Amino acid sequence: MKNFYTFLMVLALTWSAQSQTVPVTFSVDMSNQTVAAEGVHVAGNFQGWDPAATLLSDDDMDGVYQVTVDVSDTLATINYKFLNGNAWGVDESCPEACAFPGSTDRYADITGATDLPVVCFGACAACGITTVLFKVDMSQEEAINPVGVHMNGNFNGWDGSNFLMMEDADGDNVYTYVAQIDGAALEPVDSVQFKFVNGNAWGFDENPEGECAFQGNRLLALTGGDAVYEMAETGQPYCYNSCGSCVSPTAVTFRVDMSAQAEVSVNGVCVAGSFQGWTPGVNFLTDDDGDLIYEAIIAVAPGDYEFKFINGNNWGGDGEGNIDNENPPGECVSNGNRTFSVADEPVTIQYCYNQCSESCVADPDPAPITFQIDMTNETVAETGVWLIGGITSPQWQAGALQLSDGDGDNVYEVTYEVSGAAFFEYRYCNGDPYPDGVVDDAVAEVGDFEAGGCGQGNPFGEFNRTHVRSGQPEELGAYCYGSCLDCNGDTVGTVIGIEEIEDFIGLEAYPNPASDVVNLRVEGMEGLLQVRVYDMAGKQVMVDRLRVQSGSVLTYPVDNLRPGMYILEATGAAPSRAGLGNTAGQRATLRLTVN
Repeated sequence: MKNFYTFLMVLALTWSAQSQTVPVTFSVDMSNQTVAAEGVHVAGNFQGWDPAATLLSDDDMDGVYQVTVDVSDTLATINYKFLNGNAWGVDESCPEACAFPGSTDRYADITGATDLPVVCFGACAACGITTVLFKVDMSQEEAINPVGVHMNGNFNGWDGSNFLMMEDADGDNVYTYVAQIDGAALEPVDSVQFKFVNGNAWGFDENPEGECAFQGNRLLALTGGDAVYEMAETGQPYCYNSCGSCVSPTAVTFRVDMSAQAEVSVNGVCVAGSFQGWTPGVNFLTDDDGDLIYEAIIAVAPGDYEFKFINGNNWGGDGEGNIDNENPPGECVSNGNRTFSVADEPVTIQYCYNQCSESCVADPDPAPITFQIDMTNETVAETGVWLIGGITSPQWQAGALQLSDGDGDNVYEVTYEVSGAAFFEYRYCNGDPYPDGVVDDAVAEVGDFEAGGCGQGNPFGEFNRTHVRSGQPEELGAYCYGSCLDCNGDTVGTVIGIEEIEDFIGLEAYPNPASDVVNLRVEGMEGLLQVRVYDMAGKQVMVDRLRVQSGSVLTYPVDNLRPGMYILEATGAAPSRAGLGNTAGQRATLRLTVN
C-alpha cells in the first residue's frame, strides 16, 4: 500500500510540473469607443471562448482596460478577441495585418509571464498608430539575394544601416513585413514612401514605375485604419519592381439570368466580390440580345473568391433605382456569398439571380407572411421590436418593419406581403435598427442560427435567419429571441394557409433536420394524397401518390438526397364539411432540411 501512495505522489508531482499556469495581462485602449454598459471583456482559447467570463477594468480611468489571467503554460499560442460588451456580435474584428492567419482573431506566443502590449480596440497597435502589412511577390526574380529580401522607407528614416528584413514563412515567394507607423510623424503626413530591396544595401533596390510609384519610390497613403499593402482590385501582392501582379489574369465570364426578377434596375446589373475589392457599380453586366441574361468578361488573377450579383449599382437596395442585392440559398453560398475558383484556363460562371441553378425557376406568387418573435426572456427596448431582411424595400435596416404585441403575451408580430425569390434571410432587432436614418447594428439579435437549423452564416461573421416561402399566406412560428427554438425549448413550425379556406392539411415532418428517413404526419386529410419534394432550384426529387386517413404517418427515405434544404408539398382533397361536400385541390407545404 505504501508503494501505491508513493506512486500517486510521484504522479501528482509530475502532473504539477507539467501543467502550470503563467500570468498574462491583456490591455485594450477603448478611448475611441463608447463602452457598453456590460463592460469590456476578452475571450479566447485560454478560457473556452466565453464572451462573458473575463471582464476587464479601467482602474486608472485613462481609457485603457486591463485584466491579468492565469493561462496554462501548455498553450504555446493563445488566440483571443476583445468585446465591447459580453456577447458575440460586439466583438472586434482584428485586421489582417495582425490577425491569426485565416481568421479575425488576435494571437500571441506565450513563453512565460507576459504583459501583452496595449492595443486600440479593433486595431493592431496603440490608438493613433497604424499597422501596415507589406507584401511583395519575388517569384519573377531570377534569384533571391543570399542575405534575404529587405525594405526601407521614410517611416524608417531611410536608414541605410538598418534595412528591414522581410520573411517568407510559407515558402510561396511572397515576402512580408509588419510595421507600426505614426502617420503624424511622416513628411508629408500620413504618406508612406518606401522600396523593396533584393538584398540589404542600396544598389539592390527596385525602381518601380506606374500608378503605385512616386519619384522612384512606392507610395501608400494612410487613411486612418490598419492597412495591407497589396493590389486593391485583386488582393494580390505587387510584383517586385512592378505596379502589377506577377500572375497573369484569367478571363472569367460572369452571366446572370434576370428573367425571374419583376424589375431590372435602371442603374444596371453589376457584380462585386473579393476579386475587385467588393466595389459595386464598377463591373457592369450587359444584355446585348435582350434575353435577360446579363454578361461581362473580367480578367481575374488565379485564386479563390467570393462574390454577389447586384440588381442595381450599390449595396443596400436604397430604393433609388437600386432594387436589391442577392441572397442565394445556403446550398450554393459560403459566408452568404457565391464562390468561384480561377486557375489558368478561362472560366464561365452562370446563375439565375437569387437562385442556385443556371436557369431560372419562377418565383412563388406574392403572399403575406406573419412574422413572430417571443421576447419573454428579453427586456424590450423603448423603441420597440423590429424586423430587418432582404425582403423589404429598401432592404435590411433602411426598410425595417416594427412589430407589435397587441395582446400583451410578449409575442411581437407583423404581417408583410413578400414577393420575389422563394429563399430569403432576415433577423429581429430589440430596438430601432435605423434611428434618424443611421444604421445601428448593435440592436440586432445574435445567435448561431446555422447550427440551430433555422439560418445560415453571413459575410460579416454573424448569422441570419432563413425561410423558403410557398407563395401562399404563411404564419411563421414564434421563435424565442436569438434562438431557433421557442422560449420553452421546443421546435418551431410554420402554418401555411391555402387560399384562406377553413379546412387545411396540417403537415408535421420529423425528425427535421433528417439524415436517413423522415416521417410525415398528415392531419385534416382523407382520401387521395400526392406528396412531392423539390430542391431549391425547383427540381422534383421525390414523388408519391397514395390514399390516407387523417392522422396518418408516412415514412420516406432521404439518405439518397444531397444535404440541403427542400420543399415538401402535399396536395389532395379535404374531408367533407357538413352539407358542403369535398374541398378539392387543397395543398400544404413545409421546409425540410437534410443533413
